Amino acid sequence: YGGVDTTPLYIHLACAYADRTGDMAFVDSLWPSLCAAAEWTEYASRPTGFVTYQRAAASGLTNQGWKDSIDSVFHADGRIPKGPIALVEVQGYVFAAFRGLAALARRRGEDDRADHWDSRAEAMRAAVERHF
Repeated sequence: YGGVDTTPLYIHLACAYADRTGDMAFVDSLWPSLCAAAEWTEYASRPTGFVTYQRAAASGLTNQGWKDSIDSVFHADGRIPKGPIALVEVQGYVFAAFRGLAALARRRGEDDRADHWDSRAEAMRAAVERHF
Protein backbone atom coordinates (compact mmCIF):
# COMPACT_ATOMS: atom_id res chain seq x y z
CA TYR A 1 0.00 0.00 0.00
CA GLY A 2 1.16 3.52 -0.65
CA GLY A 3 -0.15 6.09 1.75
CA VAL A 4 1.37 9.48 2.45
CA ASP A 5 -0.71 9.66 5.64
CA THR A 6 0.38 6.32 7.13
CA THR A 7 3.50 7.50 8.96
CA PRO A 8 2.02 10.56 10.69
CA LEU A 9 -1.09 8.56 11.60
CA TYR A 10 1.08 5.84 13.16
CA ILE A 11 2.75 8.48 15.34
CA HIS A 12 -0.57 10.10 16.20
CA LEU A 13 -2.14 6.76 17.17
CA ALA A 14 0.78 5.86 19.45
CA CYS A 15 0.52 9.26 21.14
CA ALA A 16 -3.25 8.92 21.55
CA TYR A 17 -2.76 5.44 23.01
CA ALA A 18 -0.28 6.80 25.56
CA ASP A 19 -2.63 9.64 26.49
CA ARG A 20 -5.56 7.29 26.94
CA THR A 21 -3.83 4.43 28.76
CA GLY A 22 -0.74 5.92 30.35
CA ASP A 23 1.12 2.81 29.17
CA MET A 24 4.57 4.34 28.84
CA ALA A 25 6.26 0.92 28.84
CA PHE A 26 4.58 0.17 25.52
CA VAL A 27 5.47 3.62 24.21
CA ASP A 28 9.07 3.06 25.31
CA SER A 29 9.14 -0.12 23.23
CA LEU A 30 7.95 1.88 20.21
CA TRP A 31 10.14 4.92 20.87
CA PRO A 32 12.91 4.09 18.36
CA SER A 33 10.38 3.52 15.58
CA LEU A 34 8.42 6.64 16.54
CA CYS A 35 11.61 8.70 16.34
CA ALA A 36 12.47 7.12 12.98
CA ALA A 37 8.95 7.87 11.73
CA ALA A 38 9.32 11.49 12.84
CA GLU A 39 12.67 11.73 11.06
CA TRP A 40 11.10 10.39 7.86
CA THR A 41 8.25 12.89 8.20
CA GLU A 42 10.72 15.75 8.61
CA TYR A 43 12.75 14.51 5.63
CA ALA A 44 9.64 14.14 3.48
CA SER A 45 8.57 17.72 4.20
CA ARG A 46 11.92 19.40 3.52
CA PRO A 47 11.54 20.23 -0.18
CA THR A 48 8.24 22.13 0.14
CA GLY A 49 7.50 22.46 3.86
CA PHE A 50 4.66 19.95 3.42
CA VAL A 51 4.48 16.18 3.27
CA THR A 52 3.66 15.59 -0.39
CA TYR A 53 3.35 12.75 -2.86
CA GLN A 54 3.46 12.23 -6.58
CA ARG A 55 3.25 9.20 -8.77
CA ALA A 56 6.78 7.82 -9.14
CA ALA A 57 6.15 5.03 -11.64
CA ALA A 58 3.63 4.42 -14.40
CA SER A 59 2.18 1.55 -12.39
CA GLY A 60 2.21 3.52 -9.12
CA LEU A 61 -0.70 5.03 -7.26
CA THR A 62 -1.93 8.34 -8.63
CA ASN A 63 -3.29 9.42 -5.26
CA GLN A 64 -1.75 8.33 -1.99
CA GLY A 65 -4.09 9.71 0.65
CA TRP A 66 -7.34 8.25 1.94
CA LYS A 67 -9.02 9.53 -1.23
CA ASP A 68 -7.02 7.23 -3.47
CA SER A 69 -9.22 6.77 -6.53
CA ILE A 70 -7.70 8.13 -9.73
CA ASP A 71 -10.08 11.11 -9.90
CA SER A 72 -10.53 11.92 -6.21
CA VAL A 73 -8.10 14.86 -6.15
CA PHE A 74 -8.66 17.59 -8.72
CA HIS A 75 -8.52 21.34 -9.32
CA ALA A 76 -11.66 23.49 -9.18
CA ASP A 77 -11.87 23.36 -12.98
CA GLY A 78 -11.76 19.54 -12.96
CA ARG A 79 -8.15 19.10 -14.07
CA ILE A 80 -6.11 16.37 -12.37
CA PRO A 81 -3.08 17.93 -10.62
CA LYS A 82 0.46 17.05 -11.61
CA GLY A 83 3.59 17.26 -9.52
CA PRO A 84 3.82 17.11 -5.76
CA ILE A 85 0.42 17.09 -4.06
CA ALA A 86 0.06 18.26 -0.45
CA LEU A 87 -3.25 17.13 1.04
CA VAL A 88 -4.26 19.51 3.81
CA GLU A 89 -5.49 16.69 6.04
CA VAL A 90 -2.05 15.07 5.92
CA GLN A 91 -0.49 18.30 7.13
CA GLY A 92 -2.95 18.21 10.04
CA TYR A 93 -1.87 14.66 10.84
CA VAL A 94 1.76 15.81 10.79
CA PHE A 95 0.94 18.68 13.15
CA ALA A 96 -0.83 16.30 15.55
CA ALA A 97 2.03 13.80 15.32
CA PHE A 98 4.68 16.37 16.20
CA ARG A 99 2.58 17.82 19.05
CA GLY A 100 1.97 14.35 20.44
CA LEU A 101 5.64 13.38 20.17
CA ALA A 102 6.63 16.58 21.94
CA ALA A 103 4.33 15.69 24.84
CA LEU A 104 5.68 12.14 25.01
CA ALA A 105 9.27 13.36 24.86
CA ARG A 106 8.57 15.68 27.80
CA ARG A 107 7.12 12.75 29.77
CA ARG A 108 10.32 10.85 29.00
CA GLY A 109 12.50 13.78 30.15
CA GLU A 110 13.74 14.53 26.61
CA ASP A 111 13.13 18.27 26.65
CA ASP A 112 15.40 19.09 23.69
CA ARG A 113 13.52 16.64 21.49
CA ALA A 114 10.22 17.97 22.79
CA ASP A 115 11.22 21.54 21.93
CA HIS A 116 12.29 20.44 18.46
CA TRP A 117 8.99 18.69 17.74
CA ASP A 118 6.99 21.59 19.16
CA SER A 119 8.82 23.90 16.76
CA ARG A 120 8.15 21.52 13.83
CA ALA A 121 4.46 21.46 14.74
CA GLU A 122 4.36 25.25 14.91
CA ALA A 123 6.14 25.53 11.55
CA MET A 124 3.56 23.21 9.99
CA ARG A 125 0.66 25.14 11.53
CA ALA A 126 2.03 28.43 10.21
CA ALA A 127 2.66 26.98 6.74
CA VAL A 128 -0.87 25.58 6.51
CA GLU A 129 -2.40 28.88 7.56
CA ARG A 130 -0.22 30.73 5.06
CA HIS A 131 -0.82 28.45 2.07
CA PHE A 132 -4.24 26.90 2.58
